[in-house]
Amino acid sequence: MIKAAVLGAGYMGSAVTFPLSKNGVQINLWGTWLDDEIIAECSRGRHPRLKKRLPDQVSLYRSEKLRQAVQDADLIVIGVSSEGFIPVFSRLMDTIDREYPIFTLTKGFITRGSRVMRISEGAEELFREKFQDRAFLWTSVGGPVKAAELADEIPTATVFGVKCAETEELIKTFSTEYYRVFTSGDVTGVELSSAFKNVYSIAVGICDGLYADRPSLIYHNLRAFLFSQAVKEMAVIVEKAGGKKETVYDLAGVGDLHVTSSSGRNRKFGEYIGRGEKAADAYKAMLNSNELAEGYEGLKHGIVYVEQLGGSLIKELPLLEMLYKTVCLDHDAREEVKQFIRLTGY
Repeated sequence: MIKAAVLGAGYMGSAVTFPLSKNGVQINLWGTWLDDEIIAECSRGRHPRLKKRLPDQVSLYRSEKLRQAVQDADLIVIGVSSEGFIPVFSRLMDTIDREYPIFTLTKGFITRGSRVMRISEGAEELFREKFQDRAFLWTSVGGPVKAAELADEIPTATVFGVKCAETEELIKTFSTEYYRVFTSGDVTGVELSSAFKNVYSIAVGICDGLYADRPSLIYHNLRAFLFSQAVKEMAVIVEKAGGKKETVYDLAGVGDLHVTSSSGRNRKFGEYIGRGEKAADAYKAMLNSNELAEGYEGLKHGIVYVEQLGGSLIKELPLLEMLYKTVCLDHDAREEVKQFIRLTGY
């Protein structure tokens, strides 16, 4: 019988226990030091965010029990935010004494020193510091997946970015009749699509905020314009980074961006900004309600990542530049959207 250790008891880490359990996998769900109350509530009956009981195959572990959670696992799933990834992965490296197949649900960027990196790049550096030339058995889980829908067994299709063939067999432990998994060898494209869709969905939210005081107004044209421009710019970034633009045009890019732009926390964050709130204030207010808008930090890191790819690349990304000015520099959202529109087309 396969056993999986899932690190992170928030939305996605907990939601992925449902398809795994359908395949008979035994699951050790470990909560970080920020998840202790979630673990406590789960032990009392149900997950406080998913609003339902976790599968019977799930055993719960508090933050001080990481060693016990992973010691007999066949694979490890990491389901923490990008902000929490380095602390958790570093602690994991200090805990384990052999290589494990690792599947990560984390989306965004991480920093090491002055460098902004994709999740797998930073993880492999930390892995090599301990395990040198041993096999880095890594898979990046892309989108589009809403955690609540996955837990409710709503049909879902997603993309796994597979770094090595050795992990392909284990992918079957995730796939069910309602959770269909496609694979891609383009880990770069999958990871950057996941990171930048959080960023670009803010633009659609800003659009919603700008017209919030006119609820009868229909503005599908502008939404479609921002969405299509976001896809174009994501493809430019992915290709420049060495990935395949075709990855952006599939589930990992267009699919995930559609879901996040329609109902995600980053769209909501953008709506606050479109209504006139400062980005930092909106971010804090959402965080106080247990809603993490990862696109806020993702935008700050994403701009640096683009600069690392080439100093002039930002000029090919007018929507990203507009977002930077509006979100990071607190420029007026309405004026920046107008300026963006003037700079595009004829």
